[in-house]
Amino acid sequence: MTTTIGLLTTDAAALRGRDRDTGPLSDALRRDGLRVGTPVWHDPAVDWSGYDLLIIRTPWDYSGRAAEFMAWLDRASRVTRVLNAPELIRWNIDKRYLDDFVALGVPCLPTTFCTTAEQVDRAVASLPARVVVKPSVSAGSRDTGLFAPGDPGAAELARRILAAGKTVLVQPAAEHVITGGETALFFFNGDFSHAFHKGPILAPGGGYAGGSYQPRISGTEPSGAELLLGKQVLAAIADIAAGRGFADDARLPLYARVDLASDRGETPQVLEVEVFEPAYMLDVAPEAAGAFVRAVRAR
Repeated sequence: MTTTIGLLTTDAAALRGRDRDTGPLSDALRRDGLRVGTPVWHDPAVDWSGYDLLIIRTPWDYSGRAAEFMAWLDRASRVTRVLNAPELIRWNIDKRYLDDFVALGVPCLPTTFCTTAEQVDRAVASLPARVVVKPSVSAGSRDTGLFAPGDPGAAELARRILAAGKTVLVQPAAEHVITGGETALFFFNGDFSHAFHKGPILAPGGGYAGGSYQPRISGTEPSGAELLLGKQVLAAIADIAAGRGFADDARLPLYARVDLASDRGETPQVLEVEVFEPAYMLDVAPEAAGAFVRAVRAR
C-alpha cells in the first residue's frame, strides 16, 4: 500500500503567494513513490484519518486563530501521526521556550518576558541602547518593533500586545542583525541540510525596512561556530523533550530551523528556534527537497 502524506497548509487567501516550498516538496515526495495531499487545516471536509502522516507546513494564519488551531491539532493527532510532534509544536509556539534553552546553557540573545506594562517599562529602561519589542506568540515578525532609547513607541506597542492578551518579549537590539541580518540553519532529523541569510527586516520606530515584511533571502555557508551552536540546539531539544515527558517523536524534530545572531560568524547567539511552521527556502537551496524526502522516509 502506498503511504499517504499530508503537507498541512492553509487557504490561498491567507498564504498570499508566500509559500514557495510546498509545491517542490510535494513533487519530490511523489517522485519517490508517495501519495501526497496538501490539506487546509481548517477545512471541515478533510478526513484526517486518511493520511498516514501529516507534516506541518504552512498553517500561517494560526496566530489569529490559536485556540482553533490547537483544537485541530488535538483532533488530528488522535487519528493520525503528526510531525513535528504536537507536544513540540505547543511548546514552540510561545517564545518563552527560549528560557528552556538558557537553562541548558545554550547561548541566546538576552530576553525578558513581561505580562504587565510596568514590567515592560522596567525591562526597556534596563537596556542602554535600542530594543526590540514583540509578542511571545507571533508569526512573520507581526507586531514587532525596533525602538531607540526613550522612544514612546516601545511602550505603545507593548500596551497593544498586552491588550490583546499576549505576553511581551523585550530584547536588546543585536546591532549586527539590525544592520546586516541573521543566519538561519536548517536541519532534517537532526542533520544539517542548508543555511540561508536573512537581510535586515526592522526599521527604527516600529516599522519594517522598506515598508513591508519582505525579507531578502540568500544562500550562505555557516561558520564552524554557527554550525556547532545549531547542533547544540538540537541536542537541547532532545533533553527538553525528555525532561518534559514528551513522546519519542518530539525528541528528534523532522525539521528545525535555528536563527542565529553572530558578528561575522563569531560568538553566535540564538534568536529563535522554529520547529513548528518554518519556510524551507527551497528557492535558494533546491537540493534540500531531496534531503526532506530522505528524512520523511527515515521516520
